[in-house]
Amino acid sequence: MSVFVVGLNGCRLMPTSEREARLLLKHGKASVYRKVPFTIKLNYKTGSTTQPGYLGIDTGSQHIGVSVVREDGTVLHKEEIGLRDSMSKRKLMESRSSLRRGRRHRKTRYRHPKWRLKAKRVYYETPDRKGRHWKKQKITFASKRPQGWLPPSLQSKTDHHIQWIKKLQDLLPDGYRLSIELGRFDPARMKDTEIHGDLYQKGPQYDYENVRAYVLDRDRYTCQVCGKKGGKLHIHHILYRSHGATDNPQYMATICSDCHSTENHQPGGILYQWMQEQKKFTRGLRDATFMNILRKRLMKAFPKATFTYGNITKADREKLKIPKSHGNDATAIAIVKTGIMTVKDNEPVIYIQQVRRKKRSLHEETPRKGRKEPNRKASRYNKNTKAVTVTKRKNKKRISITGCLFDRVELNGKKGWISGFTDKSCYIKDENDQYIRISPKYKQVSLSKLKILHHCGNWVIGARRSLGKG
Repeated sequence: MSVFVVGLNGCRLMPTSEREARLLLKHGKASVYRKVPFTIKLNYKTGSTTQPGYLGIDTGSQHIGVSVVREDGTVLHKEEIGLRDSMSKRKLMESRSSLRRGRRHRKTRYRHPKWRLKAKRVYYETPDRKGRHWKKQKITFASKRPQGWLPPSLQSKTDHHIQWIKKLQDLLPDGYRLSIELGRFDPARMKDTEIHGDLYQKGPQYDYENVRAYVLDRDRYTCQVCGKKGGKLHIHHILYRSHGATDNPQYMATICSDCHSTENHQPGGILYQWMQEQKKFTRGLRDATFMNILRKRLMKAFPKATFTYGNITKADREKLKIPKSHGNDATAIAIVKTGIMTVKDNEPVIYIQQVRRKKRSLHEETPRKGRKEPNRKASRYNKNTKAVTVTKRKNKKRISITGCLFDRVELNGKKGWISGFTDKSCYIKDENDQYIRISPKYKQVSLSKLKILHHCGNWVIGARRSLGKG
């Protein structure tokens, strides 16, 4: 793994090896400048000779691929950055909204309103002098969203793309060329490949009486389970009405009365299986819409960059004979239009996963067994806090240990991350989403038995996708 290097006067130098960086830190010739990505700063004067190279960025709705390549085709650095997905955020928001809604029907403490009733919070893309994006704006019939406004979830992903690119550019020497892969999608053509001309305005349901008539004609009045044609037919919602299904024809199918039975709707039936498969695999056009939004903002933020698209990246990656991954895609993007036909890639991939900072729930949604006293002081339980502090005695001295959520820790030679708390103990998971424990009976581990390596904050180094869920 290559380590970024900053000179004594602040100039950016060429990345060095992990061993060389470890020796410089051991002998006091360098200090840690940044942990994500890991960077050192030299404590002595040195030359500033650098070599030209390329920085490739593989953009995406869920992952960002990064690759730094030298001019001779040597890969110096590779990263795969995982962003928080929209579904986990949506589940948390739905649980919080249900808890707030439940407050109306039970006796709870009164909480003064945080904002005036005649004002609303508006997110601005450009922060004010204090660096805040949120501003209070008076509610009027003439008020509207400012130009360039995005929903907070999309704005967050867009900002992370731009911030990571700027952060990497700031750590590389001057003269490194930036190459970015963009995505350009036509949602209407993704739904119907034969659409053209004025069909864009008419839509697929044009000239049909209603949605039912459109679905029946699309399926040719044939049951999609048994293949029976004609007879009594039903329009079945694949995601079920009880699961919030809408009248979107994409999630509706024609089913005969014999197959539209109670048994098929229950676990083990074909209709229940359809519902499970759709919940697991179907994502719709949400990611394609985000990539269209991201393309314009990246072009505006980095006008001097070289832009490419996915079909070109695939052809270049096949020429280089490297397997498909976000990091390897970024390598092919970095050397696009350079004429380099082979690369020397011995660098391991660094996985960085975005996680939630802490749990925001004030009370437990499901109270633990044995808790009788209500939470009258409105204090957070240790289970929901960001950090827990314990004190232990070592060499006749009392030492305080503070463990934060998603901290990198070590237990009996095994390394993992704190995934939750319970009083003065915590849960530890490794990169395979498996619990690290002392006793086979209990998952909890006391904080006093841990060695805390470093605090991670919002970005966990070395963790896979499973650790960042929720």
